[in-house]
Amino acid sequence: MKNFSKDIGIIHFIGIGGIGMSGIAEILFNLGYKISGSDITKSSNVDRLKKIGIKIFIGQKAKNINDVSIIVISSAIKEDNIELVAGALNKIPIVRRADMLAELMRFKKSISVGGSHGKTTTTSLISSLLEGAKFDPTVVNGGIIEAYGTNARLGKSDWMVVEADESDGTFIKLPSTYVVITNIDREHIDFYKTFDNLNRAFRNFVENIPFYGVAFICIDSPDAENLCKDIKYRKVITYGFNKKADLTVSNIKIIDYITYFDITVNKSHLSKKRFIKNIAISLPGEHNIRNALAAISVALELGIKEQVIKNSLLNFKGVERRFSFVGSVNNIKIIDDYAHHPTEIKNTLKAAKLLCRGKLIVVFEPHRYSRIIDLYDDFINSFSDADFLYVTKIYSAGEKKIKEINEKIIVSSIRKIGHKNVYYFKDENYMENELSKIALNNDFIIFLGAGSISKKARSMQKSMLKLIKNKL
Repeated sequence: MKNFSKDIGIIHFIGIGGIGMSGIAEILFNLGYKISGSDITKSSNVDRLKKIGIKIFIGQKAKNINDVSIIVISSAIKEDNIELVAGALNKIPIVRRADMLAELMRFKKSISVGGSHGKTTTTSLISSLLEGAKFDPTVVNGGIIEAYGTNARLGKSDWMVVEADESDGTFIKLPSTYVVITNIDREHIDFYKTFDNLNRAFRNFVENIPFYGVAFICIDSPDAENLCKDIKYRKVITYGFNKKADLTVSNIKIIDYITYFDITVNKSHLSKKRFIKNIAISLPGEHNIRNALAAISVALELGIKEQVIKNSLLNFKGVERRFSFVGSVNNIKIIDDYAHHPTEIKNTLKAAKLLCRGKLIVVFEPHRYSRIIDLYDDFINSFSDADFLYVTKIYSAGEKKIKEINEKIIVSSIRKIGHKNVYYFKDENYMENELSKIALNNDFIIFLGAGSISKKARSMQKSMLKLIKNKL
């Protein structure tokens, strides 16, 4: 931000606890800017930002923006937000989150990771490879990178890696040198209105890179493969299980929770044609192999050595809420995962099934009424790998409640297609009681959802330990 004076005054973030907002706020603060923020509730993101010295208001009031010079908002902030209204009345410049991120990227060689699923893990993997190669990148991610304990990292180089959020269409504003598209799926149709509009946005995302830029695209996704055919004036490197890809994978095996595989580099202009053996990642599932392939594709294009790639991937510690092992009780493993779309759910449960030696017990928190209704048939067919499934109340994420859909109706629909062990909790405050009745040695209890379910997953170990002690 060479043209953005640090004397500009206080930059205030409305909804600073949001994962995208918190990362940008942290980077700006570490660059030496004066930052404040507000949120309606406390959270781990808010606590982290307070610890590093950012002034944060819990609760949103007009007086919070006194002496503020700039206000930053995300698409989650409604037009009638009291701080936003007060800012407009006082003629304080209002900046959207994507525009502020774009300003951070403007004088960097930036890698933007987009796609319907896998963005956060792929962003983290690319960051890890660049860091391993001493590129010292700045990072703004959509999830907490375990190695950092935060979703943001301020590097000293002119490299930057960011997660590009397509949910509100603003990702096409990011001035990227390189872009990654992990997949294209039917998601965020509430914003785009049609799937064609979504596909068009991803095409713009690619075509906005400069002539010397590169797009890395996974062609295991049919719509992403079709997109490749439409891109004529930009360099494209493809990856995936698809044998037509420039980077393909083979010889997959899992030993002691580590996934091993080989890759073949087919395209001569990416690097010389070659075969790289025994790449290892501590992430389960084919979807994570694809995420690793994306990172490897970028690394090879940037000239990073094979051994650095292998070491960085093996040492990668993961991302919070992406198949996170959060505890164990009597050898019953408790896992927390962000999956909230049918494709993500299927991928996560497929991966869990490969590792689980007992029953796979799933607790699913539906996220947004609009998403559940739009993808209803896909949702009810997503849980075939679950031995037991419990559906919680729908997490609205601010949407108005729709009476025609609830957890009981979802459970009934899943039972109708032949899944017998599907339930809802009569009282979610006693969730651990229900789960402790069926969970045995070597079972997995996996919590899925993008809302409040993570808190329950992370308190489950203590709750179940108390129940077991009481039974003894």
